[in-house]
Amino acid sequence: MSTLREVAELSRVLSDDDYHILSSLARFLGRRRYVQVDAISKVTGRSEDAISRSLRRMHSMGLITRSSAGYSLVYAGLDALALHSLQRAGHLDALGVPIAVGKESDVYAGIVGAREVVVKAYRIGRVSFRRLKRLRIYGPRTHEWLLASMRSAATEFRNLRRLSAVELPVPKPLSLRYHLLVMDRIDGIVLRYVDEAGDPHMLIREILEAIRRCYVEARLVHADLNEFNIMVSRQGIFILDWPQAVDAGNPAAATYMERDLDNIIRFFRKRFNVALDRGSALDYVTGQAERSSPA
Repeated sequence: MSTLREVAELSRVLSDDDYHILSSLARFLGRRRYVQVDAISKVTGRSEDAISRSLRRMHSMGLITRSSAGYSLVYAGLDALALHSLQRAGHLDALGVPIAVGKESDVYAGIVGAREVVVKAYRIGRVSFRRLKRLRIYGPRTHEWLLASMRSAATEFRNLRRLSAVELPVPKPLSLRYHLLVMDRIDGIVLRYVDEAGDPHMLIREILEAIRRCYVEARLVHADLNEFNIMVSRQGIFILDWPQAVDAGNPAAATYMERDLDNIIRFFRKRFNVALDRGSALDYVTGQAERSSPA
């Protein structure tokens, strides 16, 4: 699998017709695993000969895959299409260095005008994809992974807009194209890498207050909170990664909130020797206790 930066370099040689063909392949995601040349011709209005030449070139670049049944997008092709769409809309001027690599997404620095942003590229199915790539084949579920990445990006974008609307401590979402999410950049340190805290009790109070505000003001439970998606910055605590969040009214919300709190309590106990009762913390963040933090 190519990195987003590698695709950004490759995509400079693509023509408008190439992007039109990539867009048509994206339109078939969820309906067809492979798309034949004649179907692409009907969508794009281009001749089958011109389309075939373009497809052969993009296949050699690793942007699409092919079989006897036709052609299909892979992540590199979706990357190229999404980057092109962001740039044409004026929502991304330049892609920078990678900031973080996760199990299901990569995060890159970016620039829009004078504004520093981050670009989050979803990579659902990454582990399975790497195993298949070693065998030099693409799996039958590749198109499902692309769709899953697009759904996750859309869900996180929607949740971040909901949280940002009431000015909660999360990255501000700026744009969404396919599986790429552009957000404001937050400079700070991920909690996992904070070795010393001047006052760890104050730090955990700030984290609990951020969780409380997200629950009380936006009615969302993170549902995958841990030391890797909490940012400690000069502006305060920010909570990252919201694709799996659930509404406070969800029957499973209480279970997810307990798990989130268990992760934070466990980390503070091991790293800073700070003990906190989960029950008291749960009452506080769900608004069942007085405003004073239990930490």
